[in-house]
Amino acid sequence: MIKKLLFLLFFLNSFLIFAQHSEFEKVKSLYNSFDYENVIKFSSPLISDKSLPDSLLIEVYLMRAVSFYSLGNEDSTKENFKGILKINNNYEADPSKISPKLISLFNKVKLEFHESLKPETALTDSLQNYSIKKSFDYSLFRNSLIRNIILPGTGQFFSGIKTKGSILTALSIINLAGIGYFINDTNKKEKDYLNELDPQLIQHKYDIYNKSYKTRNILFASYIVIWIYSQLDLLFFNSNDIFMSEDINAEFNSSIKINEINLSLKIPF
Repeated sequence: MIKKLLFLLFFLNSFLIFAQHSEFEKVKSLYNSFDYENVIKFSSPLISDKSLPDSLLIEVYLMRAVSFYSLGNEDSTKENFKGILKINNNYEADPSKISPKLISLFNKVKLEFHESLKPETALTDSLQNYSIKKSFDYSLFRNSLIRNIILPGTGQFFSGIKTKGSILTALSIINLAGIGYFINDTNKKEKDYLNELDPQLIQHKYDIYNKSYKTRNILFASYIVIWIYSQLDLLFFNSNDIFMSEDINAEFNSSIKINEINLSLKIPF
């Protein structure tokens, strides 16, 4: 069944790739035939196809840019050039593919596009001024340890190890509930055994009591194992980074320089 499913997925994927290339070749054929209106029409679905390889997508944008320019729509030409730059902002126009006028227009769009990226670069540079330091969080460590001593697993959960903490906490609660139940059950069955006077039932009552007694002890032992493991896990098995907190010290460097303004207030006497 799995092999059939994989084969089906492979077949569908191959079909989609074939369909993509078929549509691309169709647009390219129309472009080579100077049928620019149909190039624009049939290339529209391709530029919205997220699975199309970048190399083919750049060619589609380039064919659309030439087509729009040939039809006198310079604004749409620029938009398609921007589409190329969004994929590869260092793209260089090839003189063998487009005319010198279009190369000049592309370089102008490229310059404007790079200028528009400068605020983002400045923001990235300003974020680098933040110095992030990690320090040991004694409060987190203390609170995690106390919780873990009381109920294994809660320390991990509190310190951020959610999955393991949830599992250990659940096991601890199940064990404690079982211990509570079998303590009561063992005491009850012990009384029944001790109060039994019929010789034929004494062994039977003892076996029942002994089974409950062993189950109680097994639960005690398993809880002790969980408790010890949980403490060791919290203190030694995990990275110390779980108890580290980040202190962000930001130094803001303004990129805008304001001319100094000196204000003076003279009060005559």
